[in-house]
Amino acid sequence: MSYATRTNLEQRYGQDEIAQRESALPPGAVEQSLLDADAFINGYLASRYSLPLTAMPPNLPQVACAIARYNLMGDAATERARKDYEDALAWLKDVSTGRVQLQAAAPVPGNAPESMVLIETSAAVFKRAGRP
Repeated sequence: MSYATRTNLEQRYGQDEIAQRESALPPGAVEQSLLDADAFINGYLASRYSLPLTAMPPNLPQVACAIARYNLMGDAATERARKDYEDALAWLKDVSTGRVQLQAAAPVPGNAPESMVLIETSAAVFKRAGRP
């Protein structure tokens, strides 16, 4: 499942911007950038969710577009494109750590909170002399 399409990119950033970037790159660069964004995202999602996702969470196209756009711009990336990319990366890190959960996505079997074991230790019973 692809998280974003060329049409998504054009709707978010305009046909002119995408066409301009594409004219400076080899044929198929837009599609390759979208595939690269998918692979990048999957690297973060795989620790928490069964892939491929059965339903598209509503915020993944935005994240995929931000990553693909940043990759397409390369050295010519604007400050806004860089910020969008960094925000997408921070969000993906939050997803991978469980701080953010994807809607309508199935967790990896055995990785659900109810199946995790938490260990809690008590205070030390014996202490060495002179040490807290």
